[in-house]
Amino acid sequence: MTMIRLALTFYALIMSAVFATSVLAGETLERALSKRFPQGSITSVTAARQALAELDAARREAEQIFDDERLRCYDKFFTASCLSEAKEIRRLALSSIRKVEVEANAFLRKEKAAERDREIAERQGRAARTLDGPAIPITGAARDGGAAPESETKPDKP
Repeated sequence: MTMIRLALTFYALIMSAVFATSVLAGETLERALSKRFPQGSITSVTAARQALAELDAARREAEQIFDDERLRCYDKFFTASCLSEAKEIRRLALSSIRKVEVEANAFLRKEKAAERDREIAERQGRAARTLDGPAIPITGAARDGGAAPESETKPDKP
């Protein structure tokens, strides 16, 4: 009985060491993303597009790490516990990725709205300028207040 208890204690120590190593790998990914794109660092369209492009690769990497961890979990006795830990590491990594993605998309959305507002203002400015003078010059009888001349020839009736 003590031998089984000793084996379970040893296994628990090994599992905690494996989990700590996995968590450190997840934190490294989070730290790299937070260093590369700290909050408020996306201030241009090119930076936002670059962040989105890099985030796709980071998301694929996080999913690959999760898949590798999940496969390792199936070799362990406490598979459910190991899978829960792997899912938590993935959730943390994807959460940090999502924060940067939200900021980049928000910047692009604001920039698109500002561009649309500039275009509307430009169109309104052009419309105000064209109303200053007549759009179509009026000549002939219509200008003098008379009726427009009727055509001289009437169509033949069949």
